[in-house]
Amino acid sequence: MRQFQNKISDIISRSGLNINTISKTSGISNTYLNKLVQGNINRPGKDKIASTLLALNFTIGEINAVLADYDYRPLASPDIAEILNNNNKRKIEGNTLPLYESIHGKLLLAHMERLGGDKILVKETPSVLFMPEKLYFQDNITPEKIPDAREFYAELMRALFRERKKVFYRSIEKGCRFETFICRNCLESYLKRNLDPGLGDRSGNHRRLIVQYFANVLGAVKSNPDQHRIRIVDRCCHFVFQIQGADLAKPKVFFFGKQPIDHKANVMQQALQGFASDAATMIALYLQETELCRSTVIQEIEENYPDNFTRYISRQFSSMGLAMKLETAAEEVGRGGELVFF
Repeated sequence: MRQFQNKISDIISRSGLNINTISKTSGISNTYLNKLVQGNINRPGKDKIASTLLALNFTIGEINAVLADYDYRPLASPDIAEILNNNNKRKIEGNTLPLYESIHGKLLLAHMERLGGDKILVKETPSVLFMPEKLYFQDNITPEKIPDAREFYAELMRALFRERKKVFYRSIEKGCRFETFICRNCLESYLKRNLDPGLGDRSGNHRRLIVQYFANVLGAVKSNPDQHRIRIVDRCCHFVFQIQGADLAKPKVFFFGKQPIDHKANVMQQALQGFASDAATMIALYLQETELCRSTVIQEIEENYPDNFTRYISRQFSSMGLAMKLETAAEEVGRGGELVFF
């Protein structure tokens, strides 16, 4: 029987993270990882290798290179189901867990959605779960250079986004509440960048997708304003964060710093973006931050919700000559009393 070099053990040792942390972020059990490090598993399962290295922020190309050392073929569509199954076993508990850019953050978000309960968001735009799929993938360009790695990355991102959408729909059906705080200046800047044909290379198709994105938002708030509460605030936060299960006994929080790409800086592969935690002190800190956002809600938009909010969004699109298209698209989303998002 061929003996393989214990390459995963070397990678884990060099990572600087302990087995417990890697287990939480990968969904691979402590027992399995300990056996692996101790050399008691000659050839780990392909999904175990992939999930462990994804937790350590390896690219798909780098993972494929390690898989080749174990005589495995590169990652492909049939591998996605097992990777997602492992991801569903990850844990956010105790100390804060590091959150890296690239795939790692998307995996965490997919897991967060499955935790259920009410959600609080503080960000610069409405939830990406309102985005049409085409728009989402325009904003998430693959960093992979090798063709087979690039193809798998795109397929995995698509699977993660679709899983998050399915869970989102189930949460809506269960009556979970979604409260979002958005900085007015950030939102208006986003709309101007993405709708003004004079700024950048924005095609008519891209603007149509932005119209559909906000039509989904308006359709949701009109259909059930108590469930979908979007508040425009006169305050720009230094963190983008999500509190999942805000109504549950043990909520979770993830938070990002402002991404360097926003400042036209280079984003290095191993860039640390933020953390995830269920520590009581962290939850309390971000609930306090939420209250500060709530205290700066712009009252003229907040009053008579959702009508004033709808008029505010319509004014932004009107300034770009797109108010009628937005109104027509929003009516289509809510037609028949059932939400059907673009």
